[in-house]
This record gives sequence, structure tokens and C-alpha cells, in this order.
Amino acid sequence: MRIGFDGTPLLGQRSGVGHYTGRLLAQLVKQYPEWEYLLFSNYPLAPLEGDLAQTRPIARPFMSRFVWMQLILPRIIQQTEPHLCHFPNNTAPICLSCPSIITIHDASLFLHSHTHPTSRLLALRLLLPHVARRATAVITVSHHARQDLIRVLQLPAAKIHVIHEAAPDNFRPLDDPMQRQQLRLRYNLPEKFILFVGTIEPRKNLSRLIQAVAQLRQRGSATRLVLVGPNGWLVNGSLEQEIETLGVKDVVQNLGYVPQEDLPGLYSLATVFAFPSLYEGFGLPPLEAMACGTPVLTSQDSAMAEICGEAALLVDPHSAEAIADGLATLLQDADLRDCLRQRGLVQVQQYSWERTARETAVVYQKVLNGSQP
Repeated sequence: MRIGFDGTPLLGQRSGVGHYTGRLLAQLVKQYPEWEYLLFSNYPLAPLEGDLAQTRPIARPFMSRFVWMQLILPRIIQQTEPHLCHFPNNTAPICLSCPSIITIHDASLFLHSHTHPTSRLLALRLLLPHVARRATAVITVSHHARQDLIRVLQLPAAKIHVIHEAAPDNFRPLDDPMQRQQLRLRYNLPEKFILFVGTIEPRKNLSRLIQAVAQLRQRGSATRLVLVGPNGWLVNGSLEQEIETLGVKDVVQNLGYVPQEDLPGLYSLATVFAFPSLYEGFGLPPLEAMACGTPVLTSQDSAMAEICGEAALLVDPHSAEAIADGLATLLQDADLRDCLRQRGLVQVQQYSWERTARETAVVYQKVLNGSQP
């Protein structure tokens, strides 16, 4: 089987969808090495390593990804003749010469449009309903996201398949004292801190998280907040201004984008992991934290409750006070932290990229066999 794969999420620094694409594709290559994988992109990809090196990159440089996707990529697909194409990043060409599968991670473009830049709304919001209806099958990453897509895009329920993501295989607690100390010194980390990992953008609710940290400080806590992640859209200095206004500049540390290999150690060093996002289709960082043995506080909304179950402390993300109360409880209650740590290590065993790839391959086979996906 020859599979065409949209490789553009692998360009540049990878965030959520980029990691989803890379990990899924690597597991597909590992489990099904007899298949041929065509990796399409509008710019040349960096040299691919490991299982991804077995793919065949096909790059046709073009500045606009949107124009490339709709006008250039269909011709490339027609020339290379894949048996099916998988588009892992919420969009696909309207016109295709082969069966197609699209992964739509959530319905935030429609339910939380204020958390997206205007350019993304113009490019995708009008296009996505048409693309989703034309696709042979749709994959999404949680049952919560599936219900949103059925309601918002008016898609047949049988067309949408839930296939969960997972924490990377190498994410586990870092117990070696020397490695922990080296990492702590490298990033100048305190003995106790709250950690956030994710793209720095409005949907992640960092404003309320910082307000919660300011409330903790007013209550007498000196615990630091460490932010990890690349800048997303609307990075206009407003977050820094809020930090300054609230008087917490000395307790908020922004590390920016860090190498993937350092993340398990950073999770392991944190006292608490906080992820009060307003909306997620899956919410991978809480699962990554659990895999590293870190107690998690996250949102009671969207997919987080589904994915985390009883292994996390769930709070109202719309209330800075609720976030502060939850953090205070975790910081003060060592027994609760240990309980959530143990529950988290069990919870993550439900998910694996091996399973994600296997279930995705089942959808591929059904599409090719012409049966109802």
C-alpha cells in the first residue's frame, strides 16, 4: 500500500500536531514496513531520523501553505498515485484523486474562535466543513471532540473514529540524582515549582494561571511558576505586562522552547504540573506529566476529564480562584500528590502510540476495502 501523508506539521519546531504526526508516522513505519510512505510538504523537511528515515519526502517549495495545499498538492498526488492520503492537521485539499482521511483534533475553530488568529479562521473555518464532508473518513482524538464535530460540522457519526494519542515511550520519571541536579542547574530551577508545558497562546489560559500564582503569593506561598513551550499567536507582550502588573515577575520563569529530550526531566523535577486550558481535543501534556510521575492539575472542561480520569485534580478553568485553590491543595498535601502520582502512572498505561498506529491502520484498510469506515 502506498500512503500519502501531509508532512507540513513536521516543518520547524514541533508542537502538538507536529508531535502527533511524527509519532504516528514513526509507529506506522515500524509496524507496517512493507507499506510505502510519501511525505508531502511545501518546504524541504529536515533530515528525518529513526523509522521516519524510511519515508519518501516529496517537497515542492511554495510560500503559502494554503495555496500549496489546495492547488499544488492535488497535482502532486495525481502524479504519485498513492492509494490513500492522510492529512493529520485539520485541513486537506477539497479536490483529490484518491480516498482521504483527515485528523481533526478539535472543534475550537468554531467553539472558541476568539482563541485563534483571524488568518487561521479565514483560511480554515470556511474550508473545514467542506473538507470533512468530502473525506472518506475522519479521525479525532477523544470522544468529547467527536461529539463536538458531529454537532458543529453536521457529520455522520459513523464517519468519525476516535483514536487516542499517547505520551512518548521515553517519558518516564527521572530518578537519577546527578541527572536531576544537572538539569536543575542548566535551567536554574528552584527546589519546588509549578510547571506548565504547551504553546504560549490564549487558549492555554495562562493569564488565569498567572493570576492564580499571584493569589498564592498573597496567601504566603513562594512557589515559582515555570513556563515551557514555543510562542504561538498573540504573543504581544500582554502576558509579560500582566506578570509585571501582578507583581510576580520574580516568581514566573519562561524557558521558551526546550529540547524534547529535556522534557521528561523537567516534568520529573516539578512539584505540580498545571494545565488549566480552556479547550483541548485531547490534552497531551497532562498525560506526559503523569508518565513522568508528576501530580497534575488540569481543566474539568473539554477532553481533559475524559483523558485524565481520576488521576488528576480537575478545576474550573474560568476561575483564577479555583485554580489557585487547587494548586494550594496540591502544594500543601503531600499524600494527595503521592496518590495522584500513583494514579497517573497507572492511567497512562491505557494509551500507547503502538495502539494509535494499529487503530489508524484499521481505518486505512477499511477505506481501501470500500467498507463503511
